Amino acid sequence: MFELIVGKPALLVIDLQRDFVKPRTPGHADVVHEIIPRIAKVIDAAKSAGVPVIYTQEAHRPGRVDSGREADEGTGVSYGHPIDAPTSEHTVEGTPGIEIIDELTPDPADLRITKRRYSCFLGTDLDLLLRGLGVQTLLITGVDANVCVLYTVADGFQLDYFVRVLEDCVAGTTPEEHEAALLIMRNLTTGRRITSEDVLGALDGMRARAERGGFEPPRASRPNRFSKPAP
Repeated sequence: MFELIVGKPALLVIDLQRDFVKPRTPGHADVVHEIIPRIAKVIDAAKSAGVPVIYTQEAHRPGRVDSGREADEGTGVSYGHPIDAPTSEHTVEGTPGIEIIDELTPDPADLRITKRRYSCFLGTDLDLLLRGLGVQTLLITGVDANVCVLYTVADGFQLDYFVRVLEDCVAGTTPEEHEAALLIMRNLTTGRRITSEDVLGALDGMRARAERGGFEPPRASRPNRFSKPAP
């Protein structure tokens, strides 16, 4: 039987930074402004239910010294530029573009992960943080669906997390690439579409149980590396 939330969840807010959100910025995501109010609502619900909220920020040193193959012509993500040009320089340390947008400004208690590449797991301590928190289910929001979200979902799945992509809370670089990424992620993780309304209902149930003092995280529906052996 499918369980939306297995064990303890965490909400991941991927790269809601000015360079991916503001118009005419290097990595502007298609229709990103439509998802921001929904993400804000999910963040509020997660906090009310005692669910950790983790923000990620892509960060690059000036001069493209850590851009890797993105600095090559014809590789990486075009972001609407000619395919034979390098990926546009973006989210550079010390520039306004690296900052998380005002609409979703993290609270001091929120957790942050800084990353250099697409996946939120690659070269970061995200996996250690999630294990320290006892997290089994990753609720995914953010940009870009066909880039950082996709690679994070793939790595999370291979690390045995129960990954849930809120499909109305992610945006891609183009409509075509967005839909292709959703199909890949859906087939890879749950086999079904999940929306913010589905997750809001589950979080509200968690909050209500916690208020009654009767909340106990559900057991995993199948063995995984987080499961404790039976006594």
